Amino acid sequence: MRADSYKIAVIGGDRRQVYLAEILAERGCDVSACGLCGSTQRERIRETAALKEALEGADAVAAPVPFLRDGKIAGKYEVPDMDMETLLDQMPETAFLFAGGIPEAVEKSAEKRGIKVYDMMRDEFTAVKNAAAAAEGAAAEAIVRSPVSLTKSRCLILGYGRCGRALTCLLRAFSCRVFVCEKDCGRAAEACALADGTVSEEELADAAGRFDFIFNTVPELILTRERLRCVGERTWILDLASAPGGVDYRAAQELAVNAVLLPGLPGRYAPYSSAEILADYLLSRIGLR
Repeated sequence: MRADSYKIAVIGGDRRQVYLAEILAERGCDVSACGLCGSTQRERIRETAALKEALEGADAVAAPVPFLRDGKIAGKYEVPDMDMETLLDQMPETAFLFAGGIPEAVEKSAEKRGIKVYDMMRDEFTAVKNAAAAAEGAAAEAIVRSPVSLTKSRCLILGYGRCGRALTCLLRAFSCRVFVCEKDCGRAAEACALADGTVSEEELADAAGRFDFIFNTVPELILTRERLRCVGERTWILDLASAPGGVDYRAAQELAVNAVLLPGLPGRYAPYSSAEILADYLLSRIGLR
């Protein structure tokens, strides 16, 4: 199939979706857009006021990364029919649905309707590239928020998955002293090869006060009230985990601990580059790349 005969609806999300719509149009696709956070400024993109209209005849739908926030399609928009029911009911059968972090129930419901579902964050190459953009955003936030220089600072990374690895590499480039807390033995051993050392969960409370920055990538409550009591006065906790994050934020506020939840960093700090990554994945899956 030729790209110019392939219709893709780009919906919701952040600046990544705006750039994604533009990139797909530049690569020859017929693009409709609905609920974007800004105008695309491209004549070849048809912007609609209703989701139902954007989905008419669509071969594929590019939904946000992450797909949902508080049970709704992620994004800032004023579109009355921008909801899951409309999306699944109005998507043509055999169409493709692309998004990130798609709940299992939504995936099953879509597949029952004949819709082919692709979760972009389950693709290893896409996820690793996205983690690199998130790490850059985390470093930028650390520089802006803290009175302590990031260069040669003492940093603790909670979790050593894709994002934890990317952060470790980046912070080492800043000549930081980097330590990792990872409960999986294999990952902890891997971290030892690149980081300056590891900290066990049992040691976390005692160790928390020794760091200038704590970066959390663990999507579960790990920085409890007990552990937050030990955090230094000038320490900044930057939480990169998906909402609700890994910090007891009520306790952090009561204890005057510097902590911030930072969802969607690639969309804030590298939206165009992130959109290119998503476009490459999408087009490769539908055979237009």
